[in-house]
Amino acid sequence: MSEHQQIIYDILRRVAEEEGLQLGTISDSSALIDTLGFRSLHIARILAILEMEFSYDPFASGDVPITGLRTVGDLCAAYER
Repeated sequence: MSEHQQIIYDILRRVAEEEGLQLGTISDSSALIDTLGFRSLHIARILAILEMEFSYDPFASGDVPITGLRTVGDLCAAYER
């Protein structure tokens, strides 16, 4: 697992814990909404935390379309670029 992936997984777990969500096992194929139970507000918060962590927002820069963000793997790929 890359350093970026580890940070993203940790942030997902932290936000889920703070919001009272039970994540279970996270994998790159886990759907952020359908499998993990995140809602749009949770995802917005996760993206804000990741922007602060990495000092980069791949969605604002146009590098990655936010509409393509479905799974944990999609999220990790966006920040690996």
